Amino acid sequence: MTSWIVPALAAAFWAGAILWPALGRLVTPWEPLVAGLIVLALALARAPRRRADDRLAAAGLVTSREIPALAALETGTQLLPRAPPALVAAGLVLAFVMLGAGWTGIRIERIVGSPLSRGAPAAVTVTGALLTDPQPGPFGWSAELGVSEARVHQPWSQADAVLRVTERVWVEGSDRIPRVRRGDRLAVSGRTERPGDPSFATFLVDHGIGVVLQTQDVRVLGPSANPFVRMAQWARSRLLGQMRALFTPRDSGLLMGLALGDTSSLDRGDEEHFRATGLGHLLAVSGENVAMVLAPVLGLALLLRLSATGRFVLGGSAVAFFVLLTGGEPSVLRAGVMAGLALGGALLGRPRSTGVVLAGAVLLLLLVDPLLVRSVGFQLSVAATAGIVALAPSIMARLRFLPRPLAIAAATTTAAQAGVSPILLYTFHQVPEVTLLANLLAFPAVAPALLLGLAAAAAGAVLPPAGFVLARLAEIPIRYLEVLADKLASAPVGSVTSGGGVVVLILGLGAVVAVAWWLRTGRRIPRPAVAVMAMAVPVFLWATALRAGPPAGLTLSFLDVGQGDAALVRSPGGATVLFDGGPDPELVATKLAALGVKRLDVVVATHPHLDHYVGLPAVLARFPVGMVLDSGCALPESASPPYRDFLHSVREEGIPERHPAAGDAFTVGDLTLDVLSPDQCWHGTHSDANNDSLVFMVSHLEDTVLFANEPEADAQKEMLDRAEPVAAEVLNVPHHGADTSILPFLQAVHEGLAVISVGQPNPYGHPDPHLLQELRSTGPTILRTDRCGDITVTFQQSGLLVRTGRCHTLLLQSNRT
Repeated sequence: MTSWIVPALAAAFWAGAILWPALGRLVTPWEPLVAGLIVLALALARAPRRRADDRLAAAGLVTSREIPALAALETGTQLLPRAPPALVAAGLVLAFVMLGAGWTGIRIERIVGSPLSRGAPAAVTVTGALLTDPQPGPFGWSAELGVSEARVHQPWSQADAVLRVTERVWVEGSDRIPRVRRGDRLAVSGRTERPGDPSFATFLVDHGIGVVLQTQDVRVLGPSANPFVRMAQWARSRLLGQMRALFTPRDSGLLMGLALGDTSSLDRGDEEHFRATGLGHLLAVSGENVAMVLAPVLGLALLLRLSATGRFVLGGSAVAFFVLLTGGEPSVLRAGVMAGLALGGALLGRPRSTGVVLAGAVLLLLLVDPLLVRSVGFQLSVAATAGIVALAPSIMARLRFLPRPLAIAAATTTAAQAGVSPILLYTFHQVPEVTLLANLLAFPAVAPALLLGLAAAAAGAVLPPAGFVLARLAEIPIRYLEVLADKLASAPVGSVTSGGGVVVLILGLGAVVAVAWWLRTGRRIPRPAVAVMAMAVPVFLWATALRAGPPAGLTLSFLDVGQGDAALVRSPGGATVLFDGGPDPELVATKLAALGVKRLDVVVATHPHLDHYVGLPAVLARFPVGMVLDSGCALPESASPPYRDFLHSVREEGIPERHPAAGDAFTVGDLTLDVLSPDQCWHGTHSDANNDSLVFMVSHLEDTVLFANEPEADAQKEMLDRAEPVAAEVLNVPHHGADTSILPFLQAVHEGLAVISVGQPNPYGHPDPHLLQELRSTGPTILRTDRCGDITVTFQQSGLLVRTGRCHTLLLQSNRT
């Protein structure tokens, strides 16, 4: 049995790459690298010669007889005694762990110590090839550029310093997106900067980038100098053009994602629906796409009766071209290298198991770029394939009662989901329970949608009538996928959630390995284990039922979303109201799922600032919502593309929308929502958007909460002049504690608990020390989400029960007025 060797070494190298950040605090990269080479040499030298060499040769690895220094030990005096196989195996694994750590450290040092990074800040003109299509952002656009030459402008000298480099830079522009595409050669002038935000710096390093280039001028020098890249550019452009011509914008956007992994034109509602149902992987090109391309190519090779070498060349060229066509994302790189290794094994007459081919592909890719271990797309791609390899055959054997196509689909989907779930829980903290059903129902439509769509685009360029007919046929599975994702995304089904952390990842992966071992060995589960699981099921169901039911008293959940706002109100009668969605696209939706929320009666978008509504499209896509409230004031901020996406989501989901004003009141079950501000849309103030923010008094019987949101001094004074009833037991402090509130307003609220939703580190200086001093002078207990995490407040007869993620539990006396 040699099938374990390559997977074990690939896993060891992967582990070393992950361990480097911790190890790098103690040693330089060269120390583990040299130590790994020494341990590897010792392990090979002390291995039982014939048996070890036969196993290594069978696994496709180099043997000691091919290494002169070790071969000399065979013919000369045996200087080292042979070691037991288990010890040799442990040595090989340890060696690859150290090699992975050292190689990763060297790679990171090369990135952060690149010439452009060392010289930043500097005015430069760089020449290179665009590695990604420019992407729009909140304040402009960004892209990755592979630089080959840099001219550094030196103010103290008339001559520029010319550097020949090979590195990536992150290009940012504040003007219109240039009309360029991936592969084009550009000359970009601007100023290099080292990223100041540590999290952004880590993100860039993970992508092989050490410096940011703020652009002043972008000139297109021409298409790629590589003829294969130019051909891929041309083919991609023609395919995308035909897709847009033959399909509606929504259908073409989805087809572009299915076929080429291009989500630039994907409908934002569809994007959220696919993500919410666990179908997002269909929009990332992977092994399934490569297989669909390779199968007809190999079929053609057989029809042409090509030799094994001809099949290898034709198949390998097709795979390489498809990788270029789709942009070389980590998932397609993994699939492409696997296909190349499989074709190579067939050519040499030494085919390998899928597990060995997967491990070999992973090891080769990590040798090229060890930072791929930090790519979530690469992690999920490898985990899904590993899950299929380890679990699918055993699951399919137990589904013999089903028709074979259905058994294959069920086994493959279940195995892939099992493989990726630990990573999803670790990274995104959520796995929708509807995922398995969604993938099973989507399975029959994916291949027809992809193949018919590509065939329509190809035929449309040559014979337009044929392209039109094929496009109409392709619309059937495409529309089916759209409707399926839409309906299942908001189904009242819960999610498996976690708080993340390494423990969740280790336990999840351990559970998958244990299940794979049990299924493959066919061993029966011990009776004590069965008894423990049987006793755990009622406890799990009981806990789930408690979480899903309404609370005993009015409950407020102030969610820790960083620098932003999001709060959930739940009543004993089952009413649910969400105020704002925070600055993260996914975080609030995940937190709501963890709280057991199945629907929302009202969603309030208080005002059009990014830190309040970016997370709302995901919420609207994943939960049934009764009504959306927003101010409706015409502001420059409300015309921004992100806010238009939010409004588009409201319309796409068919949710009623209202624009309330001061004096309006809403009854939501046993809750009353009184609108206190604004009474008009403000103009000419310090911040019209903040002053237009919706202010609500939420009440349940005698319990009151003031969601002040972000009115500044002008709007606060207006509320006091109109004698609005602002007194409440709990206050959501305006504007994250900024110094934009007036003391009379804070005194009028007379709250017992003040909650500040704020993030740290805070570039805006929130909360302001002067505001905190004024707030303390009015007497409330003050809690902050940046220090306490999520803050849950439950109204009881005895007072307010306050639970937090990181601070002590509090019981505050009631402060009703």
